[in-house]
Amino acid sequence: MIGERVRMVREYLSMTQQGLAEAARVTQPAISQIEKGGPVTDETLIAIAAATGYCTDFFRRGTLPDLPELSLRYRKRASSRRSDDKRVRAHCRQGIELIDQLERRAQLPPVALTPVHDDLDDDCIEELAVSVRNQLGIGPDDPVANVMRAVERGGVVVFGASVNVDKHDAASVWPNYPVGRPIVCYARGWPGDRQRLSIAHEIGHLVLHQTRKVEADRAETEAFRFGAAFMIPKQAAVEAIDAPVTLRRLAWAKSKWGVSISALIRRSYDLRIIDTLRYQSLMKQLSARGWRKKEPVDVPVEQPALLPELLRLAYKTDRPAALANRTGLSPLAIRDLIA
Repeated sequence: MIGERVRMVREYLSMTQQGLAEAARVTQPAISQIEKGGPVTDETLIAIAAATGYCTDFFRRGTLPDLPELSLRYRKRASSRRSDDKRVRAHCRQGIELIDQLERRAQLPPVALTPVHDDLDDDCIEELAVSVRNQLGIGPDDPVANVMRAVERGGVVVFGASVNVDKHDAASVWPNYPVGRPIVCYARGWPGDRQRLSIAHEIGHLVLHQTRKVEADRAETEAFRFGAAFMIPKQAAVEAIDAPVTLRRLAWAKSKWGVSISALIRRSYDLRIIDTLRYQSLMKQLSARGWRKKEPVDVPVEQPALLPELLRLAYKTDRPAALANRTGLSPLAIRDLIA
């Protein structure tokens, strides 16, 4: 299984076989044969470990967590590169393995999410979002003070990833459901309002699409509806965004609920607070003011707390270099997971 781990590390580092071969001072055919399950000498493995920053023991651990490509849900643009998708998947696999190790060393919160099995319409998704809020201890009329803390209290492990932020927002998976632990991996670099909605969007995937099989476009539409309803429930939205709906009123709603103005425009349209013409007008105004790229009203970027705390408790340190030595991961991977 060494070859599988070499491929995963190479994809995480966005390296080609040729690039890894040059860094390790071996041939590209040698890397290719290793990844196909061929033999690898101790000398070659030491060279690969030195080139990637991982411990040699990491490559000898055996089978990686099973994570089929189609099992990972992404919030991303259609133009995202396959190499970035592979990097996110590789990062999630090493994160899942680390979390599995931590489960044996520390007590994690019980998973509070319950995936649904039946088909749902928009009203049901709205109700489900409020139900999940309740499970996570958030009142129906209360803004979510910190989305990451809320979902971490619900037993979901959240960690970051250094990927192309122009194309990716977040990804989620529930490995070994129903006994495994759900994870959300988010791309760093986005404003706080977008980050928060992305996390809520992925919670939508975890509860809506773990057992229900729907086509990709519909899944994204449902997850967006859930995420928006999680961030600002229907009744609260109706009260906060009453007519006449203006950018100024929406900016005030953003400051309270931590949801972007563009998402609030869409939320207003989905709830029929505004009609199509008003929706188009508001989006044009948003573009004319340059707010599609940078909106007013800053929402703080959130940081995960559960995984860093578990690592500190399990390994008695919070220094990335020391954690890398004790987990077998590279210092880069550790910083990527907890920074």
